[in-house]
Formats: sequence, structure tokens, C-alpha cells
Amino acid sequence: MKGKKMKKLLVGSCLAFVLFGTFVNSSFFNEKKNEAYGQIKEQYGLSSDIDTNDETGQNNENTEEVVAEQPVEETKKEDVKVTSRGATEKRTNENIVWEYLLDAGYSEVQAAGIIGNMWQESGVNPSRHESNGIGFGLVQWSFGRRQQLESYASSRGKSASDIYVQLEFLVKELREGKQLRGTYAEQFANPYSVDQATEAFCWGFERPHKDHANMANRKKQAWAAYYRNVDR
Repeated sequence: MKGKKMKKLLVGSCLAFVLFGTFVNSSFFNEKKNEAYGQIKEQYGLSSDIDTNDETGQNNENTEEVVAEQPVEETKKEDVKVTSRGATEKRTNENIVWEYLLDAGYSEVQAAGIIGNMWQESGVNPSRHESNGIGFGLVQWSFGRRQQLESYASSRGKSASDIYVQLEFLVKELREGKQLRGTYAEQFANPYSVDQATEAFCWGFERPHKDHANMANRKKQAWAAYYRNVDR
């Protein structure tokens, strides 16, 4: 008889633990996450629905429309991934960059930092040319690095403005460590925040003139990209 009571007590305790865990996950942690999001939005002046344009008015005009009758579990990089949000989905260049970087092994924080820089540099437009004709592409490759990008694209039999070619070349540069080195490479490898990832990529990879870096916008766009993509 005592054994049955003990068994019922044990089962009851387990059930209470599970219910408490469910409550914590759905209530307490969500509340804390939303509270943290709200603080960041206030700090960077982000609207409740998240800004989608950078301060220079550069829009992400290039999109890919995806129409599929059935979800596809595995696709090539060049193919479009279909999510549970529906059979028809519009994917922006930002979505493509985000998914590519995560597939390449980068964290959500690192991806956000890179995308924040891309918004400032090109509006996340792989076809964008700098006004002086020097910079080109998502991160505005210039001079010798632009020539290397163009040679890489030619070797792949594709256009240098192809977004996937540019992402392949970007990851190649990051992994070779030729552009992002030293302290900035260490900070980007294990950033403690989206802000640090954005700064490390800016000063270590992009290397703009400090007077024209517009770091505030880079961080703002990085956080906005994080919100738009992290819970997709």
C-alpha cells in the first residue's frame, strides 16, 4: 500500500514539474525576451514592426518569389527553401544572406552583424556600384579585392553580381583570414552581442573611413535584421 502511495506521489511530482516547466518557457522566458527586445528597440529607435530601410534610403529591391506545391526538405544553395509559412513566400536578399551564413556555420549574432554592414554598404544589393565606380556588390569590394571577386565569378561561369557567388567569395575571404585578422577576428569569432559583431566586421573587414562609417546605422540595421530573421 505504501509503495502505491509513493508511486502516485512520484508521478504527481513529475507532472507538476512538467507543467511548471511549460509555464516558465511560455510565460517567464518569453516575457524576459520581449523585455530585452523592447530595450534594444528603444535604444536604436526601431519601430515596432522593425525598419526595413537604411538611413541612406537604400532599399532591398531584389526579391525572389517562391512558388511550391509541396515543402522541400533539402535543396541546393541556389534553390529556394520553402518554410512552414506557406507555399508562396517572398524572400528578400536579406533572407538569402541570413540563411546562407547560418548554413555556412555562422551564428545568428554574426549573421546580423554582417547584414547590418551590408545595409550600410549596399542596401544588401549585389548589383550596387559605388558612386565613384570603385566599390561593388554586397560589401562593396574595391580595387584588387573586386578584381578577385570578378575572377572568382568567371571561374565559376557566373556573373560577379550573382548573390550566391558573392556570398561564396565572402565566406572564402573570412575563412582564409586575409581580410579579418587580429583583435577584430577574435571579437567576430565569438561576439558577446550583435553590436560587437557589427563593429568587428566593420573595422576588420569593411574598413571604412571612420568619418563616414555611420556605425549607428550599421548597428541599427544589424539589430533590425536580427529581429526579422531570428524567429522566422
